[in-house]
Amino acid sequence: MSELRADDPRRLGSYRLISRLGQGGQGVVYLGESPQGAHVAVKLLHATLSGDADVRRRFLGEVEAVRRVAAFCTAQLLDADLEGDRPYLVSEYVEGPSLREHVIAEGPRTGGSLERLAIGTATALGAIHRAGVVHRDFKPGNVLLGIDGPRVIDFGVSRLADTTVTTSHMPVGTPAYMAPERMKGEPAGAPADMWAWALTVAYTATGRHAYRADTHHEVLARVLYGKPDLGSLDGRLREIVRACLAPEPGERPDAEEALRRLLGQSADEADVLSTGAMAAVGPAASTSVGAYATTRPGMVVGLGASEAAPGVTTDPNPTTSFPAITATSGPPVRRRVRAWQVAVAVAGVLMGVAGFTYWLRGAESLEGTWTGSAEHLTADRIFPIELRLGGDGDGAMRWGADLKCSGRLTRSGTFFTLDRVTGSECYPGTLRMVPTSDANQMAIKVTREGKDEVTYSGKVARAS
Repeated sequence: MSELRADDPRRLGSYRLISRLGQGGQGVVYLGESPQGAHVAVKLLHATLSGDADVRRRFLGEVEAVRRVAAFCTAQLLDADLEGDRPYLVSEYVEGPSLREHVIAEGPRTGGSLERLAIGTATALGAIHRAGVVHRDFKPGNVLLGIDGPRVIDFGVSRLADTTVTTSHMPVGTPAYMAPERMKGEPAGAPADMWAWALTVAYTATGRHAYRADTHHEVLARVLYGKPDLGSLDGRLREIVRACLAPEPGERPDAEEALRRLLGQSADEADVLSTGAMAAVGPAASTSVGAYATTRPGMVVGLGASEAAPGVTTDPNPTTSFPAITATSGPPVRRRVRAWQVAVAVAGVLMGVAGFTYWLRGAESLEGTWTGSAEHLTADRIFPIELRLGGDGDGAMRWGADLKCSGRLTRSGTFFTLDRVTGSECYPGTLRMVPTSDANQMAIKVTREGKDEVTYSGKVARAS
């Protein structure tokens, strides 16, 4: 991470840029701040993207596909603006070491820790593939170990970047994790991601590449003509990895089938992605990165992958949409993961699962009057809340003792902006409504403007 340069923009759309994270063949990645005060990663694409109408149209279609990926063990693409002369993409901010960094620092994983990693990453690929997107650059550096379990980043971005390439015949991705069909220049889809997933799991279990060699050319030769070295990887996981390393793409299980085998779940049971998301957290989220979460000052990885030495930004393939970004140099900072952080992370995953299940069965409109109560998390107060929402989600909110506070609600994705607030000691901010098992009941969380943590939360029900 470094300071903004004199020629760097200070804002892109509604996002304030804080610092520069790295630069690659497709543009510059910045640490940004959303209008709600949340940290995000903002990728400013080179302006050459806007010069071709056909390229822009294909790119827009790919962006919309990527935005449909469910938030199961992934870092989502949040926003995109490709219309102006400064096209950019916005991704979730994810803090945590990459899987590659963790294996180098702490050694291979075993037992339940290894299985949770395999389950979490297979769940992420299942969600990505279900949305019709192919990752195309899955590898240990594109898996982050957050407090809420493994998170897959950069999904779809290599494919997005490839829509701008018209003269290059070089395959997109990291050579060591490319499937045989990609090396041969043949069409490659989701099965190529499963090949890379298998190599990533094997690397996590052994600390080395299953087709390791001294040069990339030797790696490619071993992939095409040799056999993988899976070391001590054993049991059911070894069988699944070997199946995903089948030379023929059609012989490999897809992500959801691999996940069912990992979970011992049949095809007619509950949605496998929901089950996988919960299993990826495990009994204690802190075990996902050992007893501590190891980060370095300035480690903010959202749109890039950690594949280079600390402090170095690399983009070995100019058709890769986002560069490989690593943390700034310096001694590691070991930060204790507290019990309340684990509880919050687990609760967040469970709410995400509930939300996706709700979406699958067809979420109803939020139109109507919602009433309930909320608890202020620091002032130890409970007070009533009333929401009046129109068919488009916009509306008004009243809250506080005797509903003395009022404000306007404007929907923006999964959030509502709360502004035009009136009333003594009443403040603007953002509202998030989270589905529950009851279609007419929602959990709510309100964050005051300028704050990072939730200010008050509760539940509201809609009159039938």
